[in-house]
Amino acid sequence: MNRIWYFSLKLLTYISIFMLINAVYALIVDRSVVLALSFIFPAVWVLFIWVPFMNEPPPENLTLRESFKIAAVGWLLMSIFGAVPFVISGYLNPLDAWFESMSGFTATGLTMFTDVESLPQSILLWRSLTEWIGGVGVIALFLSVMYRTSRVVQTLYFAEGRSDKTEPTIIGTVRKIWGIYLFYTFLFAFIFVLLGVPIFDAVNIAMTALATGGFAVTNNSIAAYSPYVAIAMIFAMAAGGISFVSHINLFKGRVRDFVSIEVKAMATIVMFFSLVMMLHLRYMGALWDDAALQSFFHVTSALTGTGFSVAELSKLADFDKSFLIISMIFGGAYGSTSSALKLIRVVVLFYGIFWYIRIRLAPRSAIIPFKIGRKVFDSSEVRDVSIYTTTYIVLLFLGAIVFMAYGYSLVDSLFEVASAEGNVGLSVGITSPLMPWVQKITLILEMWFGRLEIFPILILLVDIFKK
Repeated sequence: MNRIWYFSLKLLTYISIFMLINAVYALIVDRSVVLALSFIFPAVWVLFIWVPFMNEPPPENLTLRESFKIAAVGWLLMSIFGAVPFVISGYLNPLDAWFESMSGFTATGLTMFTDVESLPQSILLWRSLTEWIGGVGVIALFLSVMYRTSRVVQTLYFAEGRSDKTEPTIIGTVRKIWGIYLFYTFLFAFIFVLLGVPIFDAVNIAMTALATGGFAVTNNSIAAYSPYVAIAMIFAMAAGGISFVSHINLFKGRVRDFVSIEVKAMATIVMFFSLVMMLHLRYMGALWDDAALQSFFHVTSALTGTGFSVAELSKLADFDKSFLIISMIFGGAYGSTSSALKLIRVVVLFYGIFWYIRIRLAPRSAIIPFKIGRKVFDSSEVRDVSIYTTTYIVLLFLGAIVFMAYGYSLVDSLFEVASAEGNVGLSVGITSPLMPWVQKITLILEMWFGRLEIFPILILLVDIFKK
């Protein structure tokens, strides 16, 4: 069997297990055979296809190119596979279901549902599970249960956009990440319950907060709960946007190592953007407490890529939307559940400006290293950051042009596309089931490209066109 299809099919078998769990939940809680079958049919179908290959040994010695293609194909197939229950249950048409599933597995949070409170719990749980699984990385889940030690592990791990390693082996790092992920999920679910959130809601929003996904189980997102829940949610979103390496350092008592350059950058951006936005909201007539909550909550939500909200963003002035757009482009820490550019790239670009000025002013014979803290960056690393950032911005504007062609303003178009490409989920009201199919496909592609950091998909497309 082709290596790429072998691993892609294997990924789907693990997703099938979660589908079967959801089917049991549909029978017990929703008491619906139809809902249960909507999860059972696709799961059994994939498992049936997998049976002839289950005794085959996993392929070894994957190239990095193959791993990139596995990541690209795997995430695409997962989004299609995860859409099947939405279609069979009759809640969404195929295109809207694919949109919802891609939004879930990429931990974006944009939705085709207009009234989530009318949905059965099993459908809501499936939405949350897609984000919770996708947030930490489906390939990371796959590796944690399939391999012990292998060169395949390393190439697949890097292909999903990760490079952090805290244990002697990649697989050890992956399993430690999952342990921390589970701990924080249960911790914040418990905190939300203490604050008066119903258990089902608490579990769901805890899962989607740590995944920086943003699927809610209420029509008003976090605004449906008390302000204390919103404040607690700010910390949950921040936890999801901080690197797992930093969390591991915190658990080991290394507080100084926890406060990395990215954590400092996140705190600085949240404080500065939130204060400016708060003052502007107050100037526009909002009360101080409302202005403070809205600004700090939405900036944190945008920067970490969570996508929860406590107010209608369509009512914000373009000035305030601009700060959220920039936050969505920046993204969270590298090695977190966030997407977008990632803060380390933003920091490199920021310091790179001053480094370039020093080089231009210094004598030609002078050698000026590019250094941030104790880390010295070589020219290839700076080049990689610049190329990726340029490609990311080009993709952002290409998507925005599509929306502008339908009459939306530049700010609103950038907002919606930045939300999709950064896997955020905030919306100014454009995303809906009434969107033309071109806009839906545009956002689906933006979510897919953004989650895998663009180049794995470009490599796949180049190979396809070569053939």
